Amino acid sequence: MAGIVAVGHVGIMARDLERLLAFYRDTVGLKLMVHQQGVIAIFEVGDIDVFLMPGAARRVEFDLAADDVDAFRERLVEAGVDCGPAKLSRTTGHRSFTFTDPEANEITVTSGHPRTLAGPSRRPRAAVKARGAAKPRPAARPRTVRRGRTAR
Repeated sequence: MAGIVAVGHVGIMARDLERLLAFYRDTVGLKLMVHQQGVIAIFEVGDIDVFLMPGAARRVEFDLAADDVDAFRERLVEAGVDCGPAKLSRTTGHRSFTFTDPEANEITVTSGHPRTLAGPSRRPRAAVKARGAAKPRPAARPRTVRRGRTAR
């Protein structure tokens, strides 16, 4: 039976794409995979891609899973990011806090589920079962696209 297998990407509209790209790359520490100046920036976050695109800001809601919520919050606060207090949910058992990005999006950082802390699994499950444990991929360099050509 055909069905949904994953979230493909999360899109965030930005009035200032380059400023928001710098924030998520340099301050938050996301891995930039594609950047076409003024058009799009794509970050790889585990199995999900986060797209930044120019346009009027809209409400966006998603969370980022961290391996150490308190240490990550401290890092953002030291970088001057407006962060809410870290809290422990009695309902879910997750520790989390929120921060506000330069486009006024409120993003939640939460302690990850075991499946998210295990790392990305970009290969289909059948391929992993057939080949055994997945081997780590070499780090990819961001691509910069200019006038229809891709440069590395």
